[in-house]
Amino acid sequence: MVPQYYTETEVITDEGPIEAVEDSGTAKPKGSSLSQRLLDELAMQRRDILAIHLANDPALALDFMVFTLADADGHNWRAKKASTLVGPVASGPVAGFEAKDAPASAALAEFAGSLDESWRAGTSDVERFARFRALSDEARSAWLGHVVSRTLVASLACEGERSAPLHEALGSLLEIETAHWWRPTATNYFDRVAKARTLEALDTAGGPELVSRYAASKKAELASAAERIFSGNFIGEADVKERAQAWVPPIMRFASAEEVQLTDHEGDEAVNAEESDEIAEQAA
Repeated sequence: MVPQYYTETEVITDEGPIEAVEDSGTAKPKGSSLSQRLLDELAMQRRDILAIHLANDPALALDFMVFTLADADGHNWRAKKASTLVGPVASGPVAGFEAKDAPASAALAEFAGSLDESWRAGTSDVERFARFRALSDEARSAWLGHVVSRTLVASLACEGERSAPLHEALGSLLEIETAHWWRPTATNYFDRVAKARTLEALDTAGGPELVSRYAASKKAELASAAERIFSGNFIGEADVKERAQAWVPPIMRFASAEEVQLTDHEGDEAVNAEESDEIAEQAA
């Protein structure tokens, strides 16, 4: 048997929607999984949150760009151009979707509109390059953040196709607080998920007492109420409001520096364990 085509291990392929993996590492049951469309839209909005932070940190954007170029050295694209550097705008998984009312998306549009485009008046690439080099350091730094940030692909904090571990590392370096840039509403979240998932969110914010108030509500009424609660627009105790305004779905969060370091440490331990087993087998 050719090992590339046959294996003793059964390979199971799941073509269903992406499952959000909880901290315990177990996925939610199929009945409470989010729709593929919603996951894609959330991934694009989360990408915008990361992008606006990266756009405003040109030093990190430069490091990220240089690393990305260096990491791509193993690919031979045989490009016959003056430069092999490419960075087109990343297309999202949902064609035509724009979260215009999301703070991060609006901030990105404002950022792009503030760029100094005077250099585009040049009639040739040589003249445009000369004009661009004549811009101030601040203006050129803004362009650096812009061209790097727009290459980010859509991702979520979950296992599978939407996972991008490097985004978690960037998010921890930028200390991103997703709740400051994205709030769950009936339109972008609560109307699109199972009622049980909305009640779980309410339980996180206000415990069983808050859940009991809305447990009997119809889904549309519950979604509307949840939007008000998680925006802080409701009468309640200060600590409940604080938790509600800080809550976001786990898949929309960015890992903290401590979480990233812990993940790396666990990965190193796994590698060391494998190496130890291999050495033991060789010795035997």
